[in-house]
Amino acid sequence: MSILTIDEKLFIGSGGHQATYIHPLDATKCIKIPHAQDDGDVRKEMRYRRICAGKLERSRLVTEFFGTVETNLGLGYVFERVLDYDGKTSLDMKKFLPTTRPDAQKLQQIWTLLLNFKSDFLHENIAIVDTDIENFMVQESAPGVLRVRIVDNIGTPVLIPLVYWFDFAAAWKARRYWNKIVAWLAENYSAIIPPELVAQLRA
Repeated sequence: MSILTIDEKLFIGSGGHQATYIHPLDATKCIKIPHAQDDGDVRKEMRYRRICAGKLERSRLVTEFFGTVETNLGLGYVFERVLDYDGKTSLDMKKFLPTTRPDAQKLQQIWTLLLNFKSDFLHENIAIVDTDIENFMVQESAPGVLRVRIVDNIGTPVLIPLVYWFDFAAAWKARRYWNKIVAWLAENYSAIIPPELVAQLRA
C-alpha cells in the first residue's frame, strides 16, 4: 500500500484530538490525523457515520467522509474540505462573526445565516457533542451566499445512543443543543444578536 507524504506546508490547524492537513493529491479534501491512534473522539464520530450513513449522505450541514489513508504521520481520515467559491478555506464561525456591530447589510446577512442554520440543524437533527462554534464553518458558496457546515465533534459517546435509531430522541437532543448554542451566542455576541433575534432562533 502506498503511503501519502504530508509535510507542514499542508497544515491547516490542530485541535484537542487531531491535526488537519490539505490532501496532497486533492486540494478539495483534507486529512485529519489523530494525536493518539485509538482516539475516542474519532471512534465516536466513525460509529455515528457508520450507523447514520444514509442520513448523513443527505445532510447539507455535515462534511462528507471519504475513508482512511495511510500517511507518513499515521492513519489519516479523509474529509471534504470546506472551501469558499474562490477556493479559500472557509472561516469557522468564531472567526466569521464580528464582535462589534457591522453595517445593516452585513448584519442582515448574519441573521439570515443563523436562521437558515437553525432550519437545517433542526431538520437534520444532527447529533453533536458540544456547542463549540469553532466546529461550525461558514461557507460562502457564491458571492454573498452563506451556509454553515459542521466539521467536527459529531456523534455521542453514550453506550446505547438512542439518537442514532429513534427520530424523537434525535429531535429532542438537537433542540436541546441548539438552544445551548443560541444562549452562548446571545451571551458572547450581544452586539449582533439582539433579544428579538434570540427569540426567533430559540427552538
